[in-house]
Parts: sequence; structure tokens; C-alpha cells
Amino acid sequence: MNKMGVPTESTFLDVKLPQTLLESPSTSTFLPEEEAAFCPLLSSRMSGPIAHPLSPNHMNIDGTTSQISLDGKAESSSTDSSSGIAIDVQESTTNNLYHNGSYQHLQNNNINTQEDTHFIGKKSKDAPSFVSWNWPLIRKLTFFVFAAAIFAMCSIVVAKISTMPKSCNPKTTWYRGGVFYEIRFQDSEYKGISDINEMNNRVDYLSSLGVAAVRLNSIFLPGNDNVTSILHIDPEIGSVSQLKGLIDTFKSRNIALLLDIPLNTIFVNTHSNQEIVYNQITRTISSMVDNGVSGFYLKGLDLLSNDLELLKYLAIWKRIVGTNRILIINENVLKGKPTALLTEIHQHIDLVDVCLDLEGGTKKITKRIENVLVNMPPAEQKTWIHWSIVDFPLKYQRDRDYINSNLATAVTIMQLMLPGTPNIMYKDVISGDEYNNIRMAKQPDGSKIVGNMISLRKRSPSIYESAICKSNSNTQNTLIRNINEDTLIIVRNYPRRNSFASVTNLGHNNITLDLTSTFYSGTRMLTDETDKIFFKHFKIDPFDTIVVKLDK
Repeated sequence: MNKMGVPTESTFLDVKLPQTLLESPSTSTFLPEEEAAFCPLLSSRMSGPIAHPLSPNHMNIDGTTSQISLDGKAESSSTDSSSGIAIDVQESTTNNLYHNGSYQHLQNNNINTQEDTHFIGKKSKDAPSFVSWNWPLIRKLTFFVFAAAIFAMCSIVVAKISTMPKSCNPKTTWYRGGVFYEIRFQDSEYKGISDINEMNNRVDYLSSLGVAAVRLNSIFLPGNDNVTSILHIDPEIGSVSQLKGLIDTFKSRNIALLLDIPLNTIFVNTHSNQEIVYNQITRTISSMVDNGVSGFYLKGLDLLSNDLELLKYLAIWKRIVGTNRILIINENVLKGKPTALLTEIHQHIDLVDVCLDLEGGTKKITKRIENVLVNMPPAEQKTWIHWSIVDFPLKYQRDRDYINSNLATAVTIMQLMLPGTPNIMYKDVISGDEYNNIRMAKQPDGSKIVGNMISLRKRSPSIYESAICKSNSNTQNTLIRNINEDTLIIVRNYPRRNSFASVTNLGHNNITLDLTSTFYSGTRMLTDETDKIFFKHFKIDPFDTIVVKLDK
């Protein structure tokens, strides 16, 4: 056994190892290789500063080229038992590996930072002109311009969003779906307003209601045989200058002014040639248009028997008033006319006046409205219906003014639910003395309700639109029903909008109805408190109209 405890008998180890493998090699054998493994660095024999690396030649101070020489000696020997390579490296080179102080570094050669910067930024003859621009200032200005542009675009977007309409309702012209307010001047029974100056006191009231136009009737002189004096303003009512001042006042409140032209009294009381009368009417219409009148109601046009003359002057008068002003005729003008003639008449008129008589009960009213809608089906670009109510308050006695006031409010609300252009005449049919005798505690409430109804109509397409117009067809959006002799129901609808229903009681008694077969629930409108309405036990007072926005 050897010293390591490995048996050396031949029975266990038959291989005879050479002596060279059993003995450890001397350190001198690998020393040349170990010394050769060190990478020689800069030698200490290098004297003098090292020139800048960007200089053309590496020169010493003396002007001679710096040389780095490494002397090495290699030997190789081979024997039958071992081989090795030896490199003789200078001792100073080996020491450089372990002593940092022996490294040689590039020096600045006393060139300061300012000189170096000046050297780098020096302009060359071949450099473009933008190299010398003040780029820091240009970057700042560009940043501020960009930031200002972004801020401006954001401001425009915010302004556009803030000014966008909160609703997307279909638009119509001012006389289609708008509310007209008819004012009557005093007649022989002293009913109405005295003169034009008194109307200036009503401007604020009319503006608060939100009416689109005011219609004046009977401002011209009564029937006169002198053709030159027809269609002159009655001096007791006012003058042309006063009328023009009133028109300007109305326009400042976005209210149009309409005039009635009494053709029936003109042709009855004038015995002159009809051609002369027509020419005088034409001159009057032209003069009033120049003064700012927005439309005319041609009363008594149905008395003209010559259809050719009718078409001729309708075309002339419509050409004078233009497209943004209107001509109104009574429905009697259209009765008995052939279809071809009716088509030509509709091309020259804008509204057809239809009068509703409340006597006869709600059944008669329902039939009357349905017949009008069938004979004149509503459409967007066709002639619209101008709804008027017969002078219902004058049918009652003076001692029942309180009932007249409630009835006027109920009928006016019902009229404002009809499709087309309603022409209301709320308070001005009552004279001054009669008006003062009305219970004023109730009257302001009626005016407020009428104003709320006009406002609701203006913002609800279900009410102010006369039909549902599509590309290939028009569909009515009005349903009329009568429950009994005193109750009338009007339902208005429009696509993607809430439907509205009005229930009117024209009788003297309270009524309780069960309308669940048609409606379920809704919200009461026109009052300060929006009460929830259920139609199982629907109660309504006499001479009252309740408007409900139906739940979808």
C-alpha cells in the first residue's frame, strides 16, 4: 500500500505507470506558460505624454513617433514524456498589471471646456444655414405654439358641446305648428280693444305666452262705396305710423303681425268694376308688406264665383307676400271645387281656417275634427289647418262670467292639442267692464296654464307636428275620442317621443272615468306639481282640461 492507502499489489493494479506521471511536475515547467498568460499593458518605458487620439500622428515631444515594443522570447521543447511553451516577459510589464499608478492616461493638453466647445461649434463653409439658428429659442416657441393650438382646439370642442341643443326636435316654419293670437277691436257692443296704442300694453303679456303671431281683424274702415278709400286704416283705431311702430315692437319680441282683409264687405258695398277693386287690394297688400306685415287672412274669398279670376289674383298676392309670409283662406273657398282646381289653389295659400262650434256636444266636435283631417290630410309641405273656435263666451249671460273664464281656459287648452296651427282668442273677446268683473283670483291661473300649454307645445313634436312624415307616406298622429256628451279625449304621438293625451270636460258636473282600456299611467302637465296620474279612477272637474304625458 502506498501512502494514500491504495493497494499496490499486482493483483489489484496490473498497469505500470511511468515515473513521470507519478511525480508532480515542477513549477518551473508551467511558469513560462503562466507568465505568458498575463496580458502586457503599457510599459513603463513609455516616456512623455500621449498625444490626443484625434491628432493626425502620435508624436512625442521630440517629434519622433512613439513606439511600444515588447520583447519576448519563446522556447519550445519536446521530449518523449512532456512538452511546453515558455515566453519570457519583462518584469516591468507584469508589475503594470497590479499597480494602477503605472497606467498611462490620455491628457487634455491644457485645452479647457470653452475652447473645446468653440472648436466643436465652429461653422464650416459647407455647413447649411440652419446650423447657426437659435435652436433653443425655436424649440421654446414651437412648444408654446403647439400648446396654444391644443388649448384652442379643446376650447372650441367645449364651446360646441356647451352650445349644442339639448333636444333634437324636427324644425318647422314659424306659421306651421305655431300659436296665433287673435285680437278683436271694439265693435258696436264695445267688445275688444279700443285702438292700436292700447295693444302696446299687451305686448309683454303676449310675449310671456310665447305666441308666434298676433292676428288683428277689422282695422280698416267699414264698407264704403268710394273705391279709393277702401282698405284704409280706421282713424279711430290708429294710423299707418302707429301700426308700423307696433310691428317693430312685435318683431323685437319675435312675434309676427297678421291682418284680416274683409273682401266680403268690400265687394258687397262697392259697385265699381271688380278689376279696379282687385288692383286696390293688390296695392294695399303690397303697401302693408313694405311696412312689415307678415301675412293676411282673405275673408270672404268664397264669394268670388269666377274661378279663373280667383287663381289669377291668388297667384299675384302670393308672389307679393313671398315664401316667408302667409295667405290664409276659409275652408268654404275649397268647397265644391274640382280636384285640379284645388291643387292649384293650395299652391298659392299656406293655411286654411277651420272653425269649430262647441254647441252640439263632444260627439259633434269629434266628427267635425275627423272629417277635416280626412279631407285635408296633414303633411309637412302642404297646406296646414288653421283652427279657430266660434265665439263661445258670448253665448252666455254676463252673470256667468266665472263659468266663461273656466270654459275659455278649457277650450283653449283643447284647441292647443289639435294638429296644425291653433288661433286662440282667450281674453280679448271680453270688453273692459266685463273683464274687470271676472274673478281675478282665477283668471291669472288660467293665463299661466295657457302659457304653460303653449310652451309644452313648442318643445313637443308630438303636439306641434301635424303628421308623421316619411319618405314614401304620411301618417296621422292624432286620435280623437268622445266618451260621452261632455267628455272629449285627444291623443297625440310621435316616433321616439312621449305621447300626450288631453281629457276635456265641457259639462257642469264632475266626472270619474275608467280609461285603463286605453291608458295606464302618466304625468300631469301644466301645473306646478307634476302629479302621477292613474286612469283607473280618473276624476275631472267641470269646464276643465287635463293634459297628461303618457308613460312609455
